[in-house]
Amino acid sequence: MEDLNLVRQDSKNVDKSGEPFIKSPITKDGTTVLSNNLTSKLLGEKSASKLLVKSIASIHEGKHHRVYKVSLSTGKDLVMRIPYKLESDYSIAQKIKSEAATLDFLDLKLGLNVPKVLAYGTTNSNSLESPFILMEFISGDLLMKQWDPLAIDAEGTEEKLKFVIQPIVEFQDKALSITFNKFGSLYFFDDAKTSEQFDLPYEGEQNPLLKNRWRIGSSIEKSFAKNKNLLSEKAICEFNGPWNADKPLDLVTSIANIELENAKNRLALAQADAGSVENIENITKQIQTYENLKLLAPKLLNPTSKSIMNNKELFKPRLYLPDLDPLNVIVKDDKPYFIDFEYSTIKPFILSSYPAFVAYQGAKVYNLEEDIPGFKDMDEMEQQQYQFMFYKTRNERLWELELNEKRHEMIAIASPHIKVLKSPYVQALELKNDKDYLYVEGSIVQLQAMWDAYVANELCNTSESEFPVAYTSEYLDQHQTDLEAYQMEIVSSPFAATGGWIPQDMFVTLKDQGIIVEMENGDFKVETEKVLEDIKTEEKVLEGIKSGDKASE
Repeated sequence: MEDLNLVRQDSKNVDKSGEPFIKSPITKDGTTVLSNNLTSKLLGEKSASKLLVKSIASIHEGKHHRVYKVSLSTGKDLVMRIPYKLESDYSIAQKIKSEAATLDFLDLKLGLNVPKVLAYGTTNSNSLESPFILMEFISGDLLMKQWDPLAIDAEGTEEKLKFVIQPIVEFQDKALSITFNKFGSLYFFDDAKTSEQFDLPYEGEQNPLLKNRWRIGSSIEKSFAKNKNLLSEKAICEFNGPWNADKPLDLVTSIANIELENAKNRLALAQADAGSVENIENITKQIQTYENLKLLAPKLLNPTSKSIMNNKELFKPRLYLPDLDPLNVIVKDDKPYFIDFEYSTIKPFILSSYPAFVAYQGAKVYNLEEDIPGFKDMDEMEQQQYQFMFYKTRNERLWELELNEKRHEMIAIASPHIKVLKSPYVQALELKNDKDYLYVEGSIVQLQAMWDAYVANELCNTSESEFPVAYTSEYLDQHQTDLEAYQMEIVSSPFAATGGWIPQDMFVTLKDQGIIVEMENGDFKVETEKVLEDIKTEEKVLEGIKSGDKASE
């Protein structure tokens, strides 16, 4: 804190009123300081005395970070976030650099309500001896408290749901307002590589203080960091961009390449180590899947297709913020403040995904009585399953309606055909564990059945009607067997998809439901029979949906 005090006391960093002005970030002894944010509003009034830390209290232990509230001697509070050592040093450093620059861009360029960054360190070579980011503390309630995704459809329900959806759509709308010159991620000028410093991130900047503040560098999208600890920095940098604005499909190929390189590297290490606990058969299958994705990547979507409405707008480089969620929105004085911009990247909007809180991949149910034959006569459990599908469909539809109102020129992203075409890429971005490659393969298999029609309508970036991936019947049968076994594993082991991690509130809920039970020795186990009962109910629901689909045909 004394370092921050020295910077804000320095006359070179303040104007005539004594408040800081916008200038380039200052790096010293492993810490980068954004002097323009060292204001009296955030740090308290200046005085001859030192700026001291009164207390540090842990306020959140998340999946990726420890978050602390730092109380100052001036009566002000800050937030310090320290990452867990879950990724490589290189990935952690790049994430911190880019998130700090992204927050700065959202604040200074777009005027959005985000925490102001005071300082950050990307390695252990600073006074904290740890990577960190120090930000403005924003008090208030989470917008999530207002979100009731399973609210019964009644008068006023849509308004309550829109109360949460609208500010998030509005935030996204402003973030989409800038068209960039490349695909990648944002960095401060000095944090970008020398080769990346020559090109402006976007055109038309009139403010001389901002013109050379940011640059576009390598992407910090999750796939280039998560579970890539065994890859060298050099290997990652071969695939993570940045990419030219006229080559949007290179992003898809790069995701296939990074997963392929990671799987091949793991296989080589496992084969060289007799005592390895790696599942060599599983990794070999992953390699085949990512080879298939690599074949498909340059042909998935046609950037010049006349069948895609406003295709030019959809393929331009725009800022994508993957963690837009009511869990990351704090309401203060009736204003929403957005937090958490890890893994933010610049990519085509057509390759982006809906926010997780509204995204729904299941069967769509728009009207319970019209879409589901015999709904009124079903037992309560079956009705609840269909109601769940209806509510999820409704929430996604409300998001699309708000998106259409704000960005009608980009609403083609809601097309079911676009969703199917980009599904292999989206599934590859969502990998959580080793067996999730099965979902990537499954989305490729699904696409095969519709390939001819998509090529004929110029949706694919090829004129060849033959599907790029050649499957044998044996391969498809084995994939289906593996997928069904994995799905059974997932539903019978609720934590398999997250590698064993579970939020405390969900743990309590599952314990109350009897799905998690405590054993005599104090450990906990999953009550498999209870889960399997739910699976049988789910299977009955799916059979009902299939019958309903046939009836509608």
